[in-house]
Amino acid sequence: MIVREKVEKVIGKGFADKLDEAMFNVNQKFQYSRREMVEILGCANFIAAVRLAKVLRRLSINSPAQLYALDPISLARTRGIGMSALFVAMCILDAHKYDPIKWWNPRDKDNVVKFSTFKHHKMRQAKKHAQEVA
Repeated sequence: MIVREKVEKVIGKGFADKLDEAMFNVNQKFQYSRREMVEILGCANFIAAVRLAKVLRRLSINSPAQLYALDPISLARTRGIGMSALFVAMCILDAHKYDPIKWWNPRDKDNVVKFSTFKHHKMRQAKKHAQEVA
């Protein structure tokens, strides 16, 4: 990525500061700036990253190791977590040498349930449950 000095000279100091401020911030040790997200994690979905950080703070997840230990289905069920936030979580795990496929489906490598299928089944269950209750 372009070094900070070049960004400051061409675009300005304000943009360079914004690029280097902590954006994904769970705690002091588990945070990334916009620049680090692009360089280290390989993703730039900043809105999803902010949502994920908010949920991880609420769940007291303070490191990538704790994120890997978290049940991804529980994370996927959490309000505010969608496909983009799960992608950011996968990027974090991948950058820290954890296998996102093993995290998502630890039992069966060959039969991975995609998030879209998981979401579809949960929506059907919710509708069915609402019909049964009413």
